[in-house]
Amino acid sequence: MKKWWLALLITGLFTTAPYAHDDHTATEVTVEQAWARKTSRTVSAAVYLELHNDGHVMDTLTGISSPVAETVSLHRSYEKDGMMRMDHVDELPVAPGEVFTLAPGGYHIMLMNLSHPLEEGSTFPVTLHFKKAGNIETIVTVTGMGGLE
Repeated sequence: MKKWWLALLITGLFTTAPYAHDDHTATEVTVEQAWARKTSRTVSAAVYLELHNDGHVMDTLTGISSPVAETVSLHRSYEKDGMMRMDHVDELPVAPGEVFTLAPGGYHIMLMNLSHPLEEGSTFPVTLHFKKAGNIETIVTVTGMGGLE
């Protein structure tokens, strides 16, 4: 009887441990091609990038921070009635297997009240806060007016 109980316990441990491990690491968000255009002033700038969710579960971008700006937020630009508009976005869901691109004319990160103008060729950090993946820091490259080539 004792051997049967021990075998059941060991089998249970080995079959449930990978499931728990997979559940814990099911979100695999990476950030690629982060860039911003150079600025001549310190009013604002936009950051563009790609979010890759290579995991098996939905994750959500819930916030952003950077030491180069007083305020950092997520925005969406769109055209309505022949006019370009921009709205603040609280959260951005990123589906499993999805590449979500933040690009000019669409979703982007707004940096407001910059601590200094962004100079072409320089870099700065931005931290993205996700519900499941946690905090992901990426380095943003400042480009010329043409953007990332």
